[in-house]
Amino acid sequence: MPPKLFSGDKRHIVIRPLSYLQEKGLYELASYKKFPVIPCNLCDSQKNHQRYKVKKLTAEREKSNPNPIKSMFNALSNVIPSHLLDRKMFDFKHE
Repeated sequence: MPPKLFSGDKRHIVIRPLSYLQEKGLYELASYKKFPVIPCNLCDSQKNHQRYKVKKLTAEREKSNPNPIKSMFNALSNVIPSHLLDRKMFDFKHE
């Protein structure tokens, strides 16, 4: 989900102002603002959940790439619609 997402009919907007902040920064902000951090052993701590796998993959990527999150955001923000596999935008069968 992008940091700013419009609903299909463009009547509503979901704004995620902290989407560019990494987990460490979220904990720092929560501490500074004195927000309670509620530990969750459902979200990303279970090894078979996707969040755990992505967190582990990101940590592994940091060994060879100093900032994999920034690279992912850059890649996702430079999308060329014709390069996607969207059959509504491009007729792959007949073109």
